[in-house]
Amino acid sequence: MPSLSSFVNSSQYIKENLTFPFVAGMRLGTGYAGVSFAGFNGATNKDPGGLFGWLIYARTSLANPPKGLTTDTYLVYNNPYDLVGDLNLLTGVTSCLISATGAGGTFGFFTNIDGINITAKEIGNQFLHAINYLAYGGTLVIAGQASGLGEYVTDNNNYMDLLVDTNHDFSIAQLLIDQPYTLGVFPSIPGSDGITGSGYTMANFASLFGNTSFVSGTVVANRVFNVRGLKTITDLDVSTLQANSKITYTISNVNDVAGFFARSKSRNESYLSVAGLDRSTVINGNVIDPIAWESSLRNLLRTNKVNFFVNYNPKFLGSDYVGATASTATITADDRVGPSRMRADLTKVINQIGLKHVFDINNQTTRDQVISEVQTALDPFAPYLDTTKTQIICNSVNNTENSSTLNIQVVVKPILSVDNMLISLSYTQ
Repeated sequence: MPSLSSFVNSSQYIKENLTFPFVAGMRLGTGYAGVSFAGFNGATNKDPGGLFGWLIYARTSLANPPKGLTTDTYLVYNNPYDLVGDLNLLTGVTSCLISATGAGGTFGFFTNIDGINITAKEIGNQFLHAINYLAYGGTLVIAGQASGLGEYVTDNNNYMDLLVDTNHDFSIAQLLIDQPYTLGVFPSIPGSDGITGSGYTMANFASLFGNTSFVSGTVVANRVFNVRGLKTITDLDVSTLQANSKITYTISNVNDVAGFFARSKSRNESYLSVAGLDRSTVINGNVIDPIAWESSLRNLLRTNKVNFFVNYNPKFLGSDYVGATASTATITADDRVGPSRMRADLTKVINQIGLKHVFDINNQTTRDQVISEVQTALDPFAPYLDTTKTQIICNSVNNTENSSTLNIQVVVKPILSVDNMLISLSYTQ
């Protein structure tokens, strides 16, 4: 009986481990639509909801005892083996995991072309994105709708580290707006080959955000990480899917880049960079069509705020820019993902302090307490800052005695930048 176990066989699948947890969310499919086996040769005659839908069906209808409910809006996987284990429950479902060409597997995972070579269908590509990210050791939240990813955040009282977009999903861009401390990794537009992630330009974020005001500034734009990159794997042995068979596939590198962020967090380097030879080499495949460091395309991609892979051995991510629109302006700290991530996390911890004191009397005693607490909150960030340049301003200069509004300004200088970074927060009773 067919299974997907070959894809995560240790002889051909590398799995890394993390020091610190890292949570990424992907929308892989749609909401669960049920399965109706009235198609050709007994196959399902409708899409059950992509990868998410098949997982819900497998867990609720085939697992013994059942796992979860058909109304679940998200699923959490901490390793690729549990994901494959759930999907292997589908082994007896006609034309689901694999089908011959024209044999009724329209809504399945893979197709047998000639008895030896296998090709991935849309749901198969969703599965490939999932196991390629999980190889880096992070936790993956899979949902059929972006709202399910938002529900995970609510249920776990914690923000998600990162959202992975595989094909310029409007709902993912909208969710990114609503999650103020989450990073979004997006593929570049399709190139001449028609494959998403192979072009030199980012998606139209003014359209994805639904508001041109979001494509600049530090509200959302500095949490958008665009990637040009394709990953291919050649002649992967998939004998458990079909005896003596192989598959060659190419997908966007967004799942690998999400893994690079997991690596950086695990190494305490999130506030430095995600790029470079030590942090961003790909596992379980090869990067195709990288950019030579001396190429004029490098400057084009830099202007377009699209990150790229360098033609080196091994290939690695050669830039770390954030942004939702192209720009010829001088690169600043807010244009690099490390300092940008630090700004987001600093804002979060300072905001918690401000909210704590917003209803206290705005006098020197309160303001001194705020400064003391902010100084303590900055300690974990010290290795990434020029601490001689740090300023915490919460005094009579930016506050009025006994005012109902509390103002806090913090100036820091990331060690990888020549620019100071200003965080300015205001709280009114």
